Amino acid sequence: MISVKPGLRDRKREETRRRLETAAVDLVLHNGLERATVDEISALADVSSRTFFNYFDTKEDAILGIHDAELTPDDIAEHVRATDGADPIESTVMLLIGLIRPSIQGQALHDQRLEVLRRYPQLFSRHMIQMTRMIDGLVNATTTILEMGSAGAAVSRAEAEVLLTTCGGAVRSAIHEWVDNGAPEPADVVRVRAVELIRSLGARLR
Repeated sequence: MISVKPGLRDRKREETRRRLETAAVDLVLHNGLERATVDEISALADVSSRTFFNYFDTKEDAILGIHDAELTPDDIAEHVRATDGADPIESTVMLLIGLIRPSIQGQALHDQRLEVLRRYPQLFSRHMIQMTRMIDGLVNATTTILEMGSAGAAVSRAEAEVLLTTCGGAVRSAIHEWVDNGAPEPADVVRVRAVELIRSLGARLR
């Protein structure tokens, strides 16, 4: 009984989150970004506005499916294990892709979100804001990734921030291209393109 209740609670939270995301996207497509308010999104999802803010900070985050996640030391260690063999650039890009994945894939909302992003490309900035809110956890993760790639040698916060910022910008640009092209496999396409952009730039700067 104890193990079943949290699972049910989590499922209900996920159902509510998905209703809010669906309502937000539907309203934007039908009424426009400015006219899609938190109150209207909440009403369409059959929840209160107070409940909305238990899931999302802004309507833009609901539209894109953005929600912050705490990066614990265990999460970071698991990511490093899962990306064993990847270099620091690839591993950091994969970390960022994992954070924004809900907003760039998913069966029901995939095509609708593509259309929303085409109409309102300014929404891309929400991903960068998300990364800023999670900066400490992301820097810690990037530091660990760099240390693993340099046989445990000490890495400064500045070095980790530079890699994180570079990878974040590359992921953002790759998502822009993906939206323009309507690629059917966003996560993999974005990852490959982001890494390619960084390597290409590095070669030009040598």
